[in-house]
Amino acid sequence: MRLALFRSPGAAAALALALLAAPARAQDAYVAVHVTDAATAAPVADAEVSIGSTRTRTDNAGRALLPLRAARATLTVRRLGYADQQRDVTPGSAAAVEIALAPSPVAIAALSATGQRMPMSPPLQRFYQRMERGRGSFLTREQIERRKPRRLTDLFREIPGVRVTMTNRGERLMMTGATPAMYRVDPRWEAGDCPVQYFLDGVSYLPDYAGVPNDVRPDEVEGIEVYRRLSEVPVEYRRRGAECGVVLIWLKERT
Repeated sequence: MRLALFRSPGAAAALALALLAAPARAQDAYVAVHVTDAATAAPVADAEVSIGSTRTRTDNAGRALLPLRAARATLTVRRLGYADQQRDVTPGSAAAVEIALAPSPVAIAALSATGQRMPMSPPLQRFYQRMERGRGSFLTREQIERRKPRRLTDLFREIPGVRVTMTNRGERLMMTGATPAMYRVDPRWEAGDCPVQYFLDGVSYLPDYAGVPNDVRPDEVEGIEVYRRLSEVPVEYRRRGAECGVVLIWLKERT
């Protein structure tokens, strides 16, 4: 019998260990990859190197190490701005693989950027800061120019919660939900009336009969703030009667 060839248990055990070790060595094969730029020969960092589902990325020196678990496999190297490259590798030929990637610029659509010049005056800067916080309603110069209003009244008609009413003394603004003031701040106001307060460039401004200040031309205005409720009104503009609504009008900077 062939088993008789093993004259001792130790010899059989040694042969078994040798047979088990053979596939382990095959699984321990690695691919050492060095990726460079074909045009400059400089190392290409952060390139994706893959064999099947196993992936890694090159270091700053353009080097990467991948295990090779098959008798034959395909090595793929990718990097944005370069053409992909593939190489067949085997355990016997994979000790070191040099890959030179050819530059391939990526075309992207043209980009355009526009910006708005911020006003230099502190009051107008605070106007835009309050607009970013989002309390109240705001109209900017761009919105005003786009609407092309004939009078300032036309701008208020499109603001939610604001009504332009006609009286025997002209047009007036009324804020939805405003609580009528049971006192008189000005003799021109009727008892129980709730007139909107206006500020022009931060200064208290009283149009005729507390009406819409149509004596201000729309093309002169940089921005408008409208506050319907007392809780929305900035602290520096909370005066007696502010619960009826507050409108801040800011004129353009003079150049």
